[in-house]
Amino acid sequence: MATCKYCGQSAGFFSRVHKECEEKHERGLKGMGDLMRRYFSGSVSADDLKSKLAKNKLPYFLSDDDIATVAITAIKAFGDSLKRPYPADTLSRIKAFLNAIAIPYTKLNEKGDMDALALKMFQGYVVDFFAKGVPLSQIKISTDSVTSVLPLSQQKKDEAYYSVLNKAADKFMADGWLADNEQQLIESYTSSLGIALNCLPMQYQSESLARIGQAIVLKDLQRGVLPQKPLTVPVMLGRGECALWVYDNVTMFQEKITREYVGGSRGMSYRICKGVTYRTGSFKGHPVERSHMDKVGVGSLVVTNKHFFFHCPTASVKIPYSKLVGVTPYSDGLEVHKEEAKPKRTVFQGFDAWFVMNVLNQVNNI
Repeated sequence: MATCKYCGQSAGFFSRVHKECEEKHERGLKGMGDLMRRYFSGSVSADDLKSKLAKNKLPYFLSDDDIATVAITAIKAFGDSLKRPYPADTLSRIKAFLNAIAIPYTKLNEKGDMDALALKMFQGYVVDFFAKGVPLSQIKISTDSVTSVLPLSQQKKDEAYYSVLNKAADKFMADGWLADNEQQLIESYTSSLGIALNCLPMQYQSESLARIGQAIVLKDLQRGVLPQKPLTVPVMLGRGECALWVYDNVTMFQEKITREYVGGSRGMSYRICKGVTYRTGSFKGHPVERSHMDKVGVGSLVVTNKHFFFHCPTASVKIPYSKLVGVTPYSDGLEVHKEEAKPKRTVFQGFDAWFVMNVLNQVNNI
């Protein structure tokens, strides 16, 4: 005979729960949900929340899993309702709630719900750098307060910083032009955080950020100066050489030419005696060249003030700008033509050639 999963008493042969126990459990869940929502609205204190949870837990058959599920729903609703600027007691209210329900933080965060609330608040304070001009040193005091209650990994913090930067970039580039004051804000933000726009991790790259970083580099070149922030690149730079930009996941193709001799023969064969044949005729042939684009590899294209460098696990190629006789831009790459005795086409695919073309127009100013 089965027992009721709530009260532990006999439930009959074909049932695992008493209907009245299940209804009571549902009422308990609803009541706890309402209580938690009232807490976040300010009509119930943390002490009242704690005492009512303790009082109703057993009578309504509420497990820790039940309380965690209801608490996560209440936390998500509270997070959705938060608007900047955050009320001064927001973090203290969250901390008191966590203490009252006494559910392990890791359990509440199994699906990332606590991380989502922490990221929202963290980003909300970081946004004040661009929205209100609050220094990052002052913002750090607020973000440290957030992570003292709602812990975040360094990876999550980086995501927050890059997310704010991407939103600012989208806003600044909405009109297609980066104003001087907007550039100053971007440079101050990235400098404080040690971020290099011309060598961003792939997961944080965006079109707007790339355009801003490239616009800053081009403005420096127009003034006849090189960017002051050195890049770590997988190639050896020469004296006076500066890496301006790094494109990842670029595919290099190079023209490969094959030659073969083709032709035909004609004539007649004469039998002289058994086993001996004499053939007359002539062979005429001519060389034929065929070309195709051969894939060299996938790697990084480093654009400097003097060269293109392509580096991948199977090859490293350096192309001096002084040896270029022509450049053909494409929507997804670039074809370069070098000064050689037997020139071969070289194509780099996987990026917008707009920046590179502007660099080639400006490098003579340096």
